[in-house]
Order: sequence, then C-alpha cells, then structure tokens
Amino acid sequence: MNFPELKLSQTERDFNFDFAILEHDLSYFFEKRCLDYALEHINRFNHKIKDNLYNVRPLILKEALISLTCDLASVSFYHYLNMITFVNLRKDILHYLTTTTLTNDDFMPLLESIVNNYFSNLDTLDIPIDGTRLSKQVALVVYYIDNHCDEPLRANTILEELTLDPEYTKRKFRKELGFTINFYIRHAKLQRAKQLLINTGLKSIFETGFKRHSEPRLPSTAQINH
Repeated sequence: MNFPELKLSQTERDFNFDFAILEHDLSYFFEKRCLDYALEHINRFNHKIKDNLYNVRPLILKEALISLTCDLASVSFYHYLNMITFVNLRKDILHYLTTTTLTNDDFMPLLESIVNNYFSNLDTLDIPIDGTRLSKQVALVVYYIDNHCDEPLRANTILEELTLDPEYTKRKFRKELGFTINFYIRHAKLQRAKQLLINTGLKSIFETGFKRHSEPRLPSTAQINH
C-alpha cells in the first residue's frame, strides 16, 4: 500500500524536525526520570518555535502530540514500569486528541500536560495484590519481598534464594501482575520507607537500604487539561 504524501510548508518541515529532536530528548528524560530537564527542554523548544507556531496547521500539531504520547508509552513498556497505568494513560490521551478540535493555542499547554501526566504516574501501583489468585511461584516472590524489604534486594538474588527458575518466574510474575519483580521491590521499599517516616522520623528511611529510591513521588495530575 502506498501512503499519500502530506504536503508540508517549509515552516511545518522545520517544526517537525525540531519536535522530533524534542521527542527524543523527552523520551530519554522520561527513562531517566528527570522531569526538571524535560520541562527545561520544553521551554527551550517553545522559545524557538513560538514565532512560527501559528504558521503550522493544527493537524500537524495534533500528530506531533500523538507521536509523543505513543513514544513515551513505548519507553514505559520497554523499561518495565507499570504497564497497566501507562496503557490506560495512552488510551485516555489518544482519545482526547482524536476526538477534540485543537487550536494552535492548545498545543503548548497540552504538550506540558502530557509530559506531566506521564511523569506523575511513575511508580504508581494501581492494583491491589490478591495472593489467593497468584500462582505459587509468584505468591512466594511477593511474600519474600514483603518480608525482606528492609534488606538490599535484587530479582535474581531472590529467585536464587527461593530456588525458582529465573526466566520462567520473571515472565510469570509480569504476566500475572502487569509489572516486574524489580518494580515491586521499589514499590515495597517505598511503602516501607513511608511507614518508617511516619513512625520514627526521617532518619529511619536511610536504615532500610532505600537510599537509591527515597526521592518523593511526583504529585498526580487528574487528567489532561482542557
């Protein structure tokens, strides 16, 4: 099948090129969890294109936002974050973009809102774990993590300790829960550190082996701004 070429003006070609660079940068910062750098690059991009933004058709702007949404979702899947959260977020954003008439004035606020929504959902565990519905191997891993989250934990070390087949158990864990063993380790340590903070003060956080994961979770964004 031959796809018809979309004719672009020089301004639109320049916009697409600049946005492709921004999209690459935002994906990298999302992978590295660097919201401040992401917003800084958005501001630079805005400063560069603001004089010509109104010479770009809204269709082109909408397609750029759709591309970014899918790209950020792909990064989240590849790096084994909570798949269910990001599948639903992608669905909601794409539905909004494809069913709403957007203007040039909508572009920058929507760009910032999409990025903030993705970052705000990092490490969000959105489903309760019902141990009675899990296979024996997965339930055993969950139980072990819950009862050893004060210790340094790695997926392979846990599986070796429990004498479970690493590749099989990792696949089964992700299939049954929608996220990886390492994701659940981070979540369990975060919950433990929060509880210690409440009970015994800030000093206790650093007694859990949580130094690498003690940064506060970003505040959630309710939905895409209209």
